[in-house]
Amino acid sequence: MSYCWGAGSCGQLGLGEAAAGGPVRCRRGPEVGGGWTLLEAACGERHTLLLWPDGTVCSCGANARGQLGRKLRPGQWGGYTPEQIQALEAQIIVHVSCGKEHSLAVCNRGKVFSWGAGSEGQLGTGEFKEQSLIPKKIDGLSALRIIQVTCGHFHSVALAQDGRVFSWGQNTHGQLGLGQEIPSQPSPQHVTSLSGIPVAQVAAGGGHTFALSLSGVVYGWGRNNARQLGLNHANTREQVFKPYAVAALKTIGVVYISCGDEHTAVLTQDGSVFTFGDDSAGQLGHRSSTQMPGPEKVEWIDGPVSHLACGSYHTLVYMSTSGQVISFGRGPQRHIENGTASNRGEQTQNFDISSLVSANDLSGVQVKMIFAGTYVNFVSTLPSQDLEHARGISPADTLQKISRLDRTLIDKWMAVTVGTDEFQEAKREIAVIFSSPACLSASFLKPSSALEANGVGVDLQKARDVFDELTKKEWIVNQINYYLLAELIPGLPLRSPHREALSIFLLLPECSVIYKEQNLEPFVMQLAQAINSMSDRSSNILEKCWTSLSASFLDNVVQMFKKVVVSQLPFYASPRSRDTKPLLEVLEKLYRANRKANYTLQLSNFYIDEISGTFIPTDVARWRSWQATTNSCHEDDVPVIFCRFPFIFNLVSKTQVFHFDSFFMQEGAKVEAQLILKQNELLRKSELPELPVFPLQVKRSNLVEDTLRKLSLVEDSVLKKQLLVQFEGELRGLDAGGVTLEFFLYVFEEMVNPQYGMFVYCDPASPMWFPTSPSVEKKKYFLFGILCGLSLFNRIIAFIPFPLAIFKKLLDKKPSLEDLKELSPVVGKSLQAVLDYEYDDIEENLQIHYCVSWDNKEVDLIPDGSSIAVNNKNKKDFVNKYVDYVFNKSVEVVYEEFKRGFYKVLDREILRFFQPQELMEVAIGNANYDWNKFEKNAVYWGMYTPSHPTIKMFWKVFHELTVAQKKGFLLFLTGSDRIPVMGMDCIKIKFNQHMTMSEDHIPEAQTCYHILILPQYSTIEKLREKLLLAIDNNRGFGKN
Repeated sequence: MSYCWGAGSCGQLGLGEAAAGGPVRCRRGPEVGGGWTLLEAACGERHTLLLWPDGTVCSCGANARGQLGRKLRPGQWGGYTPEQIQALEAQIIVHVSCGKEHSLAVCNRGKVFSWGAGSEGQLGTGEFKEQSLIPKKIDGLSALRIIQVTCGHFHSVALAQDGRVFSWGQNTHGQLGLGQEIPSQPSPQHVTSLSGIPVAQVAAGGGHTFALSLSGVVYGWGRNNARQLGLNHANTREQVFKPYAVAALKTIGVVYISCGDEHTAVLTQDGSVFTFGDDSAGQLGHRSSTQMPGPEKVEWIDGPVSHLACGSYHTLVYMSTSGQVISFGRGPQRHIENGTASNRGEQTQNFDISSLVSANDLSGVQVKMIFAGTYVNFVSTLPSQDLEHARGISPADTLQKISRLDRTLIDKWMAVTVGTDEFQEAKREIAVIFSSPACLSASFLKPSSALEANGVGVDLQKARDVFDELTKKEWIVNQINYYLLAELIPGLPLRSPHREALSIFLLLPECSVIYKEQNLEPFVMQLAQAINSMSDRSSNILEKCWTSLSASFLDNVVQMFKKVVVSQLPFYASPRSRDTKPLLEVLEKLYRANRKANYTLQLSNFYIDEISGTFIPTDVARWRSWQATTNSCHEDDVPVIFCRFPFIFNLVSKTQVFHFDSFFMQEGAKVEAQLILKQNELLRKSELPELPVFPLQVKRSNLVEDTLRKLSLVEDSVLKKQLLVQFEGELRGLDAGGVTLEFFLYVFEEMVNPQYGMFVYCDPASPMWFPTSPSVEKKKYFLFGILCGLSLFNRIIAFIPFPLAIFKKLLDKKPSLEDLKELSPVVGKSLQAVLDYEYDDIEENLQIHYCVSWDNKEVDLIPDGSSIAVNNKNKKDFVNKYVDYVFNKSVEVVYEEFKRGFYKVLDREILRFFQPQELMEVAIGNANYDWNKFEKNAVYWGMYTPSHPTIKMFWKVFHELTVAQKKGFLLFLTGSDRIPVMGMDCIKIKFNQHMTMSEDHIPEAQTCYHILILPQYSTIEKLREKLLLAIDNNRGFGKN
């Protein structure tokens, strides 16, 4: 049974010629044999298609363009009663749709048939044919299973089971969603902008189109002259050529869309109706005289709406709770005078369609669905015995859905027997889902209630669990792996501007199928190539998605790419090494996303520990060679260079890179000098090349001033050569590093002493900092920077008591309150107390102003700061300005001089490999002492062994020393009491005996080689006495 009403002047109500004379109030609709319930009605401007449960399609109304799909008797120009379309008799039709004068039908096999007007290409047959009287299959869709179709006036849209959307027909307003300057299309075209989006519904109006995703995002495109796309007030474009996410509809839970000629209505999960677009006929239902731009709720509807449908100029809603059908809007308003029978279709254009039905006309009737057209409306009903759907059927439930995984399907796959028909069907289902980004994403969508702003739209934990379950069946693993590699990855949405389309990139790393050893490498390599091929916009969106991931899921992605990088390391020396670059480029994007997410993962999660040792020298050489030729070589010809991705280096590898780089520079100067020397010999020239080293001869008696004077005369290029220090008046020998180490020890010790006046200390145990009013000339800070750079460049660990803040500043990172706590614990804790103060009486109780005392100076942090009190609103700003003053503004001039000197020696680019804490450790070492390891790593020469009585006594005495005494011994042995960044393993004490030394001698050390010359002692007391004497007299390189 069905009901209908409207102005069926052309017979589109299907009630016979008698009903075509004027408007018809709500009444029982046409019936066919058997008294079937109407399944669907589709209404064009003047024709109607009626779909019955057995798959039969009947048509009625005007047929001027063949839109009825059947031949009429001679002299007939339309059909007043529904008759079956014979050409579709062999098909079981499951869905129909009408444009202005064309028609579409979908059969149960997913094939689409079209007929009627085709001058704009809206039939999809590949030609702009004026009309087609007989339904024909659209060949351009024959390889697909279509589940939904929708028609605009002159265009058509289809949704395939695999989630792809196709459009064809007129494109003068951009309604095909294919982009600007694309002409009308006579055959179906893939709407690539929607690739990857799990579409739930497609809907078309006169010249505009919508797609609704399963997560409730609405995408609109096409004509927007009446604001029928629902875009915000700022977007006044009259035409939108590609799908555009409608922000105003994003959070209201849209479940269904219906379109009129130039207006749109959407139904939400809670039964609200929002309308937007043209309201000239009252079709928006807004009773306010001023129309607001964008979607607006129809407030006066009393109760949740179950279903809605838009006619061209009116809107129809049904409320199952009350059984009411409400119509608002009128028919098209065109005043025609003196109409005659020949233009019967024109006479009925001026009428109020909403007046033909009252709210209670269908009370007591179990309404199933409602359908609206330009002039007519239809209602399908439920059989009285259908108690399950007594409250009506949601329009969203009537739409066929794209393929997706669910529990029923998984259980079926896990239970099938290989070789059966069910097995073949399961393989086909896997093929569809795992070939389609949209279907796979649809399988793991979070409920809309669980979605957060900018959050992850898919349930990654559920995906992880499901994929783990599927890996238990080998045949499923093989099928999934094949379709992922052959279909899904090549079809990834690489240029999508839509966040939900990119959810597939979050799901794929959770697919445990790929972690099978033979699958991982090809899968990850292809995925990396795809990610690096993304448009900049899509790539940026993906990085934002990564920032939303929890540590577990983000780390899973990182480790997946790292694992394949490691698998490629054996090919480092071959051309195949270039395959590693895309993997590293993706890791770089992940690293950047992690940084933007405020370090969800620790930096160590990105380290590839296998890249160290033998790789480093070659890689540094490759890197410097690439830098020298970067403008002349094509990127595809460049081998992989790990130094271009320094975030993968752990601290040991970074330090090796830094040391090898400086070593290569120093050795390069020597090689160059040798070449010039040989060349001059061949040319019989007496000229000598520049010295390939940096000889620095200084007076021990006036060490600092003499050093600074000599440094001020040195050319910049000399600073990057190997430094060889000699103290004037002392024997010149082969310096294996001991003299240079001693030089830096003494020169820094004197310059950082408070009495020297270059630096200030907040208290004796605190690090040093620059003074606000220096008592020494500015140039000294420049030269001190050079000295710090030289010690680093020459791989000397020299303890300079700078705080971490200096290394942050050198690496262009901002010092924080934590740094001020290190520099001045008293001030730092006070400022923390200000931040932690939560009471409203902060001004009265703390009485703090924007005026502070630092380095014996009172200073306003802002103009007139002494009169501006600190309160709960501005306390963060006050603390930030205090920190900024201490570390930046107050010391800007002297710090910049220090920095200029520091970078005279060192390459800024390579130092950026390090984090501030790491650079600090490389420069000044650390205090991570492990005295047991120190003993374990010891080396014994000559007569000494671990069991020798003197050695046993030595270690007993050593372990009884205080920490200060042990550090003193380290200074005596190595020239420094700090631990290198490589750890205690770098300090190997070597025991040796001197044949001429007796137990009356104190031990001696050769700091260059960490050799301890230890006499044999008869008693432990004697050994302790002599060892402490050596420690207390550990100054002066003379002990060598």
